[in-house]
Order: sequence, then C-alpha cells, then structure tokens
Amino acid sequence: MVKKGLGSGVDALFGSMSAPLAQMQEQSGDRVLELKLTDIAANPGQPRRSFEQGKLNELAASIREQGVLQPILVRPAGQSGKYEIVAGERRYRAARLAGLSTIPAIVKELEDKTTLEIALIENIQRQELNPLEEAASYRDLLDNYGYTQAALATRLGKSRVYVANTLRLLGLPSEIQALIAKGGLSAGHGRALLMAEDKADQLLLAEYAKEQGLSVRQTEDLAKNPAALHRATAGRTVKLTSSKPVDKPQDLLLTAVGEKLRERLQTKVSVKQLGKRHGRITLEYYSDEELERLLDMLLPGVTF
Repeated sequence: MVKKGLGSGVDALFGSMSAPLAQMQEQSGDRVLELKLTDIAANPGQPRRSFEQGKLNELAASIREQGVLQPILVRPAGQSGKYEIVAGERRYRAARLAGLSTIPAIVKELEDKTTLEIALIENIQRQELNPLEEAASYRDLLDNYGYTQAALATRLGKSRVYVANTLRLLGLPSEIQALIAKGGLSAGHGRALLMAEDKADQLLLAEYAKEQGLSVRQTEDLAKNPAALHRATAGRTVKLTSSKPVDKPQDLLLTAVGEKLRERLQTKVSVKQLGKRHGRITLEYYSDEELERLLDMLLPGVTF
C-alpha cells in the first residue's frame, strides 16, 4: 500500500505539479492573484538553504520567455498587504532575476507548523533538499511542533526508518555534514561513517572514502574495523578538520544574526563588531523599488 502523507495535500493546494495555471485554479478552487514581488518576503523557516545560481539563471531565462507557469503559495505576513512565501521561493528568486515586478500567487492563511510541512514536502517532491537540510527540517518539526518520529513519518509519507536514518546524519561532525550537503558523499556514506565510534576515525574515513570513491558497503566495512582503516590510511593526515581558529561565541552570534537578517530582508546584510560594545549593521539595496521594499518592512506606516 502506498502511504499518503502531506504530499496529497500539497497537490490539493497547487494542483498537479505540471498542471497549467488555469487548470490549477479549477482544481484548487483558489484565486490566483498577481502580487508585487516587493510585497513578498522569504520564509526564514524555509528548509532549503542553498540555491544553485546556474539553475536559478536557467529558470529566470525560461520565465522571461514563458512567464511563471505555476503560482507560488504565500500566507499573509504581519503587515497588511505583505506576504511570506510558503512554497515556491526558487520561482520567486528567479522571477526577480528575470526582472518581473509581479508573480502569480495563491494566498492561504496557514499556521507555522503547516507552513513548514508544506515547504518541506514541496522540496522533497522536487528533490531539491540536500540530506542535511532535510534532516534539520525533521529535527525542527520534532523539537518545536510535538511530533514523534512515527507521526512525522506518517505525515510526510515516509517510513519511520527513513526518518530516523536521516536524523542520524545530524550526529556527524560538522565537516562531514558540509561534505554531504555539497554532494561530496552520499547520505548512505554518512550513515556508514556513524558506525565508526571515534570522531577522528569518522573524519579520516570520510576523506578517504571521497578520495578513493569507496562504495557505501566498503565504507561500512572500514568503519567497523578501525585497524583496517588505519592500515589503509597509514601516513595520512586528516584535511577535513578546519585549520581556521575556532570562532568565539560572539562571532557565531553575529554570523547567525546576519544570516537571519538576510533571510528576512532578502538583501545583502553585513554585521560587524567594531569594538567591545558597539558595531555596525549595513543593508544594501540595488534599486528604488528595493529601497522602498526595505523601508516598508523596517518602518511600516512611515512616509517620506
């Protein structure tokens, strides 16, 4: 029997993933509105963190020729007339690159939990999340919305084993997580590496597996046999560990603040500490419309 999770709910919201715009309106019963891009902001809880620039450029070129064929899904934001993306951030970004001023959108009142679920499912269906983004989203739903692994698996149309195995990747050292996120190793390799009890062995084996093109099974065998691993890698030094000095807690905090501001404001933001008790936050804009959008977000109701 095929499990039915939220995926069927997403199809109900969007229609078929390949359905034309008019057909989707008929299927969902929702009106598709043309919203100004300047009235829309990205969702800071969006599971997907990386957007490949080359593919965004390709989509932007297609949008210039064909327009946006499938509406994005948004929900009302705090301000009247402002919206937050639930699903479709890639189309939104590409539309901005294409120079559009508006984008077709379906507006729905959605809670935070449902928003995260829909964004997660859409990305899973389109296979646009890397394994670590998927794992982080699962962890968010478990920690902040009261799900059990079994309930989450049912909701997402996944097996409980799949959810559990994906979550296990978060137990790997950050260097290996970054390698998997970039596609240097697969999620299967990551789970095999967890069989090595020593973190240093995990790092050594991750580097060796990548360089030698080891299969998941070969990686498992070495992870279970530290002596064989050390014989195979004799004389090697681990390069995956960072040579940079460890960031201070304050530096990590400022980095996190900058990332959150970039996600919320959708523009380049730099946060710098200039002294013990003072610093500077710099926002950049690239057009009059962009400046107006930022002012609307930062100073709602103020006119100049």
